[in-house]
Amino acid sequence: MSTVTARPPSIAVIMPAFNEAARIDRTIATIATYRAGSGSNVRAVFVADDGSTDETVAVARAAAAREGMAIEVLSFPHRGKALTVRSAMLDVSERSDADYLMMLDADDELRIDQLDHVVWSPDPRAVYIGKRDEGSERGSAKPTPVRRLMSLAMRSASRLLLGLPYRDTQCGFKLFPRHLAHDLFSQQRSSGWTFDAEILFVAHRVSHLPIVEVPVVWTPRGVSHVRPFAAAVSGLALFGTAWNRLHGAYRPVGHAAADAQRPAIVKS
Repeated sequence: MSTVTARPPSIAVIMPAFNEAARIDRTIATIATYRAGSGSNVRAVFVADDGSTDETVAVARAAAAREGMAIEVLSFPHRGKALTVRSAMLDVSERSDADYLMMLDADDELRIDQLDHVVWSPDPRAVYIGKRDEGSERGSAKPTPVRRLMSLAMRSASRLLLGLPYRDTQCGFKLFPRHLAHDLFSQQRSSGWTFDAEILFVAHRVSHLPIVEVPVVWTPRGVSHVRPFAAAVSGLALFGTAWNRLHGAYRPVGHAAADAQRPAIVKS
């Protein structure tokens, strides 16, 4: 069976942003350049503003106008990335006609042109997650020791508590089938750093959706908003997800029950 569809699916990009005025201009320009080239399947761009106190929205609008690219700004009160992504996914999934909703960080550290690395599955239920090739010959930056430790701790906890086999659950480069996005994100309970792992748990372990890992290049362009202490505290939320799992709080999405015997992981 072929692992490539006849055409790339259409995509709506959702960029969560909090005080990204210094970096979002470049991200908008990168998306516009990609759309003008090989990215004609990128149909719409949404900036999900998490109550920024700087000029993030104004800069994003000005950059889009300069590039001749339409964007829509979704304004939310400041509640953190997790709840901003959840609200944006629920909103856009009901209004967009795109095949996929893409979560893309607004800092341009994971460029949208890495969509060209995706090997599209013939299964329309497939979820795609970035896997950063940190410090490899592909050009990714090497993370700091602290960041490596944080990643190791998160990977180990996700595997132990939730049974997730993925190396990089937190990568800000993910694509979800629009027709399943509302059911997936309506089950999100985490409001912290581990919400990605919770969504992947519902997709992989509860719903048996195919998960495709996509090698991506990570190029840091500033200081991370995630601090070690905050990450450690937020990581405790994985215990909450595990508790919810034991008490049957999550339900399958799509046709998972009928397809439970199909392979659950597709790696590229």
